Amino acid sequence: MIMIEIHEVMSVKDLRRFIRFPHILYRDDPCYIQEPFVMQQSLFDRKKNPFFLHSKVDFFLACKENQVAGRIALIRNNNHISHTGELCGFFGFFESVNDFEVAAALLNKAVSWIREEGLTTLRGPENFTTNESCGMLISGFDTPPVVMMPYNKPWYNDFLLRFGFEKEMDLSSYTLQDDRVLLSPSVLRMVKRISDHLAESDIKIRAINYKTLDQEIVPLLGVYNQANKDNWGFLPMTEPEFRSTARQFSQFVPEKLILIVEKGQQPIGFIIALPDLNQVFSRIKSGKLGLFGILKFIWYKRKISNARILILGMLDEFRNKGIDLILYQKIKENCMSLGMYHGEAGYVMENNLRMKSILEKVGGTCIKQYRIYKFEAK
Repeated sequence: MIMIEIHEVMSVKDLRRFIRFPHILYRDDPCYIQEPFVMQQSLFDRKKNPFFLHSKVDFFLACKENQVAGRIALIRNNNHISHTGELCGFFGFFESVNDFEVAAALLNKAVSWIREEGLTTLRGPENFTTNESCGMLISGFDTPPVVMMPYNKPWYNDFLLRFGFEKEMDLSSYTLQDDRVLLSPSVLRMVKRISDHLAESDIKIRAINYKTLDQEIVPLLGVYNQANKDNWGFLPMTEPEFRSTARQFSQFVPEKLILIVEKGQQPIGFIIALPDLNQVFSRIKSGKLGLFGILKFIWYKRKISNARILILGMLDEFRNKGIDLILYQKIKENCMSLGMYHGEAGYVMENNLRMKSILEKVGGTCIKQYRIYKFEAK
């Protein structure tokens, strides 16, 4: 019987193997898109990623016959524990060859690790939280993922269930390619009526201003955390995390794709769309941003035709007033002005009936489904 060894990532060389393993695993998969290595290195850098300021993460490799056959990150999110009181640990960045024994070795390590941490439940995948990439793709394997969305091998769901994990929450993403709803006369009349009412109520919508980004961050962080506080699994972002994300977005998201709703001078809501950088990354097969990689990045970035609607948030007292419809209308117009005629919105949790209703009203169709699992390790 071939032994499967689990090694903790302890060196720069080990981390490089951890990062590069998916590039090997998905080498012949036409739907897999490799994010540039330099971006992944920054994500896992304990000195650069503010997540490591408050929480603990250990990375592990599964090796079979001296070759990497799987990987997993095990996460003690101290902010989650203090915020919820839940003794829950997380796993993320899970990958495995098509061998249940490899997956089981990684998951057994995960269970023993959280027990050593004094935790009783294992949840995931979350990379590192629900504010980032999370969930296991369970349907929709026939098309590539959009930016910052997961993609994985179809056998992972079976492996997790076979090990003893249970479904905890399903999430969906919606394609937004049908303009007939947003452009119908009845909707356009409704948009005009709502827009007039908002103007009378001193509510306006504007694009973010990167020149004053530092001043924008704190009030927007408050709106983001308040607007999402009732969503399942949501954990408030810290100011360093939010600031880091905002600075990343400022490097590739046009200002007109981050819209802020204000009443007077106070932000009350927002919508964010991201250019689908995966259309660019798919052209950089090596994952290396050398001279030719950078030239490809610059050239193909101009040709992006897809966008991802990342999130729409609104303070409670301003919901159900039609502002969300106006935001979708405006973000759609802004995307089209930049040559982005196709969109995907996600994530949407299965219990978020309000957002599902909004997306269906604007012509959205469910295209992919993801799952977050749990395992009781008591």
